[in-house]
Amino acid sequence: MKSASPENEYIPLNLRISVRKDTLRLISEMAQDMGISINEVFSFLAEDSVIDLELLEDMHQIEIPNKCSLDDLKNAILKKRLC
Repeated sequence: MKSASPENEYIPLNLRISVRKDTLRLISEMAQDMGISINEVFSFLAEDSVIDLELLEDMHQIEIPNKCSLDDLKNAILKKRLC
């Protein structure tokens, strides 16, 4: 996979992951239906899972607490939805 922009070049990674048998079966079927390899399916899934992070505000401005209560978490989610 090549990109027109050099900073977006694909970098091959050798990863070892564990998935359930059902998950692997579904991903294998997906790859077969799309005519691509299982590795490419995982690559597309990884890309899709982080694509919106570039659209978020500067990640340095996000504060991640060491721990929080369930109420704190609910309030933070509600506050984010209202903004």
